[in-house]
Amino acid sequence: MSIAGALQIGRSALAASQAAMQVAGNNMANAATVGFHRRTIHLAAAGDEIIGRNAFVGQGVQLQSIRREVDTALQSRLRDAISQESTSLVDQRFLTTIETLQNELTDQDLSSSLSEFFNAFSELANNPEDHAIRSLVVQEGLTLANKISSLRESYSGVIKQIDRELGASVTEVNDILDRISLLNTQITQTEQGVGEAAALRDQRDLLINQLSEQLDISVIEQGNGAIDIFVNSVPIVFGGSSRGVELRTESVNGQIEVSIRVKDDGTLLNVNSGRIGGLMRQREDSVQPAIDDLDLLASELIYQINRTHSQGQGKFGFDSVTGSYGVDDVTAALNSTNAGLDFDTDNGSFFIHVTNKESGIRTTYQINVDGSTDSLNDLINEINVTVGVPNVTASVGVANTLSLAANSGYEISFSDDTSGALASLGINTFFDGADAGTIKINSVVENDPNFVAVGAGHIAGSNDTALALAGLEDDQQTNLSNKSIRQFWQDSVTQLAVKTSAANSAVSSSNLVRGSLDAQVQASSGVSLDEEAINLLTYQRQFQAAARFIAVIDETLQTLLSII
Repeated sequence: MSIAGALQIGRSALAASQAAMQVAGNNMANAATVGFHRRTIHLAAAGDEIIGRNAFVGQGVQLQSIRREVDTALQSRLRDAISQESTSLVDQRFLTTIETLQNELTDQDLSSSLSEFFNAFSELANNPEDHAIRSLVVQEGLTLANKISSLRESYSGVIKQIDRELGASVTEVNDILDRISLLNTQITQTEQGVGEAAALRDQRDLLINQLSEQLDISVIEQGNGAIDIFVNSVPIVFGGSSRGVELRTESVNGQIEVSIRVKDDGTLLNVNSGRIGGLMRQREDSVQPAIDDLDLLASELIYQINRTHSQGQGKFGFDSVTGSYGVDDVTAALNSTNAGLDFDTDNGSFFIHVTNKESGIRTTYQINVDGSTDSLNDLINEINVTVGVPNVTASVGVANTLSLAANSGYEISFSDDTSGALASLGINTFFDGADAGTIKINSVVENDPNFVAVGAGHIAGSNDTALALAGLEDDQQTNLSNKSIRQFWQDSVTQLAVKTSAANSAVSSSNLVRGSLDAQVQASSGVSLDEEAINLLTYQRQFQAAARFIAVIDETLQTLLSII
């Protein structure tokens, strides 16, 4: 072995140990840096040199590579866990919000208001002539309508909150995608297919983890070091190009629907988890169904109460009465979409009673109506011409409503409506509106509780209508899946409670999974200060030994020179 070869061995040892100490020092410096992956140095013996027959000697050490310690499979599982945890947290937050808004199991909930409303009719049935109880019925109706409309408004507020958060999340996602695509370009330019630009890759991995909080993604690394990112096989990043995402809002059948799409071409993204996935799921599977259930409950409550109430009689008849529901087209069949009524009319009839106030003589007239063929004009013609009800004039009122007016000295009342026309047109009704957002008390009974229908058959002191109205609380309704109004609401509340409980369990489970995977990633890629201290000591000794070796070679060289 030559003197030059020996010096080369020492030099390589010095360079390798110095590089190793730098790696250990860098690891120790970044022990608390978020997203940092531990670097490891990999050394290899240099090739042998022939110094004699069958005699080979090494030429020192060479630096083979410096690697980031990354388990890609574990990293992928962690990203999935991050997405699931974000989803479960969103689920828990909004389900708890809805449960809080419902405020069940208190004296201020909707169930209590329903009970108090129907109980007021029961009490009125026991005292049909008591004006104070009539006023109580109206007040309980106002309270119930306000409770329903207030809850509906709160639900709508939750929808708006979700939409705002979706918009903010989409903005954040686009920012992350732009930064990832920029890092892709920097990494490919820096590495050029050789080695790893570790700091740039750490930055990119940290951004990918942040992205997985928003979306469920899959990542594929290309040979040049760039990555492509997909959402359910739809690419959103191609190398150095971000395709972006957007929140699209559309009005469908009067409801606002939102979707997540690729900004470049509008491709629909089916986001199943992450914050965005959780927000979309809560919007579509929790909040909107809660609104739909409340609207259905309110609609059925309005119609069933009105249909029963419209056939009863209050303390007085009407000098004139105008319906609270107008049609869009007076010539269109009542049940057609062109008419625009919220409630259908069956093929049936109702009775108009005309009473002479002075003599008390009452005459009765049957009005036939078929909602599938008859228009508002046809119904008015039936009353005025076909039947020709004397001392009563039917006409089209304000906003295309049905208006009935009695001649002076006469009053009008109604009964036995098998068609539901009176309820669908808002004649002699208790409620107004069509759903939870529009429900309110009919202004006629609100202004004068004497028009609250209590009796039937024009019998003084009758309580038949009040009893029928009270019984609606527990009567099964076809439109409510053969459940009563009370049962339908209680089942809706119970289903939400079950979902909330499941969401709470999912949060606990996802936290455990995320924590476990975090620990595994730290074990694989995290920095152990104790381990790095041992490595540093080892590389220090190696450096010292190499320096001593070079000193010995130098002394040998000096000895040779002195001989010469």
